[in-house]
Amino acid sequence: MKRLFLSILIAMMAFTAFGQEQEESVKQRFFDAKIREFVYRLELTDQQKEQFIPIYKRYNDEMKAAVVGDREKRPTPPATAEEAAALEKSRIERQQAAQAIRMKYVDEFATVLNPGQLSRLFEVEGQIQRKLMNRKSGHGPGQGREHGHPGPHTRPE
Repeated sequence: MKRLFLSILIAMMAFTAFGQEQEESVKQRFFDAKIREFVYRLELTDQQKEQFIPIYKRYNDEMKAAVVGDREKRPTPPATAEEAAALEKSRIERQQAAQAIRMKYVDEFATVLNPGQLSRLFEVEGQIQRKLMNRKSGHGPGQGREHGHPGPHTRPE
């Protein structure tokens, strides 16, 4: 009986470790895709890319900790006005935290990007985020249109 329990425990630990590795792999692929999009959309040189990636990695990690970490606990719909107010305040606080992180990193990004790239950085980031959210939510057919690419159901004129 001990052996069976031990075997099940080991199998569960291995499965959990495998799941965590897969999750990290998916997160890394998303990050790599974002970097490729930045390189393409901001027209980064190889030197800029080399300098941009570590800065963006730190920025991205801070943003996730401040904004996403709190949202992972999906709240139930508020039952009272007080609960709705608390949820709204929490959302506003997350937005303020994100804004503070952006402010903190603007000067660092400015050491790598030219003025045009810097002015488009957060706009491009927002477009990338919307694109990822659309993919996650299954709204795939319209993807790409915001970047001037025709959708799958459009014909060139």
